[in-house]
Formats: sequence, structure tokens, C-alpha cells
Amino acid sequence: MTDYVVYLAGAITVAWLVTFALRLFPFALFAGKDRELPPAVERAAAFVSPIIIAGLIVYSYYGLYTAGYFDLAKDWAWPLVAGALTVGLQLWKGNPLASILAGTVLYMLLVGLK
Repeated sequence: MTDYVVYLAGAITVAWLVTFALRLFPFALFAGKDRELPPAVERAAAFVSPIIIAGLIVYSYYGLYTAGYFDLAKDWAWPLVAGALTVGLQLWKGNPLASILAGTVLYMLLVGLK
């Protein structure tokens, strides 16, 4: 039992250190008032949110497809409505947090009513 606890504590510590180092790396790389972000990083930042949202939508709908749901009107209606809300809010407001949160809340409400 003690070896197991020591192993878990070590694994958690290593995971924490790696996560901390990975999150610290960009700040160390681009730190300082005189340093600006490279243009390639600024261009890439404009595409990150839409790519993440597109990946989540594809992953969600692929999960429905592989689960064997083929009745579009019955089983795909709620995910399509929630996905349309998510994409619409992202295009309209450009706020990924609000878009994902609103789409998730709407989906959970619609599934709960089903």
C-alpha cells in the first residue's frame, strides 16, 4: 500500500512539473517589454479558436455516426441545433468561451427535455 501511494504521489508530481514547465515555456520565450510576438504566431492565434471549435463539432458528430444513430430527425436534431448555435455565436461575437458554453448548455437542456 505504501509503495502504491509513493508511486501515485511521484506520478502526480511529475505530471504537475511537466504541465507547469510547458505552460511556463511561452512566457519565458516571449517575455520582456521589448519583445513582440513573431508575425507567424500572431497569424496562427487568429485560427486557433475556429479550429478547436471545428474539431469539437466534427468529433461530436462523428461520435453520433459511429454509435449507429441514423435517424436524422430524431437523434441528430439536438446536436445540429446546438452546433448551429455554437458556430453562429462564434461567427457573430467571436468569443469562443461564450460560444462553446452556450452550445453545451443548449445541448444539455435539449437532451434533458428529450
